[in-house]
Amino acid sequence: MINMAIVDDDNGYLDKLKEISEKYFTSHFVEYKLSTFTKGCNLVYELQEGKKFQVYLLDIDLSDREMNGLDLAKVIRANKNGDSYVIFITNYTDYAVDGYELDIFRYILKDQMEEKLPQALEEIGKRMNIQSGEYYIIDKGGIREKVFYKEILYIYKEKKNAVFVTDDGISTVRSSLNRVMDELHHDGFVYINKGIIINISRIQRMKGLEIMLDNKEQLYASRTHIQDVKLLVSAFWRKYM
Repeated sequence: MINMAIVDDDNGYLDKLKEISEKYFTSHFVEYKLSTFTKGCNLVYELQEGKKFQVYLLDIDLSDREMNGLDLAKVIRANKNGDSYVIFITNYTDYAVDGYELDIFRYILKDQMEEKLPQALEEIGKRMNIQSGEYYIIDKGGIREKVFYKEILYIYKEKKNAVFVTDDGISTVRSSLNRVMDELHHDGFVYINKGIIINISRIQRMKGLEIMLDNKEQLYASRTHIQDVKLLVSAFWRKYM
């Protein structure tokens, strides 16, 4: 779980930062909680109450008379508990020298947020050793295996088993596809026919009934499923990608 604090006195930018972050975390199956603030002092109150965050997105040019983003970063560092990452969001690059002693993880210009913020979150995830979030547990003969959602390509039915096809190979669990789908409990998975569940985030393109995955493997939807598949895939892409 990543706890993130976002501080910006412009509600438009605040909403945009939240939207970009949510899309990144959700599409990468990372558990997260976002807290937003329009004033730095409100975040300070949270810190004084013992609240902890791993990631801070701070607007440097806060209009708060009591503190700007640099002042807020100093308070964060003073309350630091373990590793945390401060990212400055700004319209200017002039502050880089001022923030040097504060160990700022990254500076991102506001007109580059959509490109640069996901890259920064990806690097933070690697440093925190977060293996993209949610996972399915397969229990085979007392051996428990985690299959991370992000690594799943698709799941197919084989007799009384559900077979997970992942980046690392194949894992089998004695279960029905319906039960697996219920246990996944995520809108990133969809039936493309009665015998296959696909990970929407791994779809590269669709043409007719053909579905091309990002590993170049081709699967085919049934005619009875294709319209629902297109609707669900389009909704997922609009929401997360």
